[in-house]
Amino acid sequence: MPKIKFALAASVLLSGCQVTPLPVQHSVNVEQQREVAMRAYKQGDYHLAQGLLQKLADAPIADPQAPCFLGAIYYRQHEYPAALKNFERCRQAQPEQLEIWLNSAAVHLRMASELLLAGRSYRPVTADSLAPSIESHYTELLNALMKLQRLAEVKGTPL
Repeated sequence: MPKIKFALAASVLLSGCQVTPLPVQHSVNVEQQREVAMRAYKQGDYHLAQGLLQKLADAPIADPQAPCFLGAIYYRQHEYPAALKNFERCRQAQPEQLEIWLNSAAVHLRMASELLLAGRSYRPVTADSLAPSIESHYTELLNALMKLQRLAEVKGTPL
């Protein structure tokens, strides 16, 4: 019976140790994790970069740069709502950074283009059943959006 009580007490104490968070060595650890995440991002390992950046973005660290890079990763993965959410967090923390506004606009442009491309597959098979002016406007808008997308992806942005 004493062995059972000892084992129970030991397991309670040990499980308590596992739940207790370790203190964060903020500046050095954050910089190292961000560097590893950026290296992974540049090498195309978005999964690793995303995991590291998510840890940096969440409490208790709350690194203001992490949502910016997460937005870029989600954009590359065509997860546009998540990209917009992260760029919004980034804009709130750093509204003076024009790249963030540009990246948010680029996401909206991409979403509009993909919407038009998806809609194009539903157009009538015969050209006679669709008004020529609608087809012309549709194509013109799609081409303009594609051109704007190319302009929005300038150097220096994480996209």
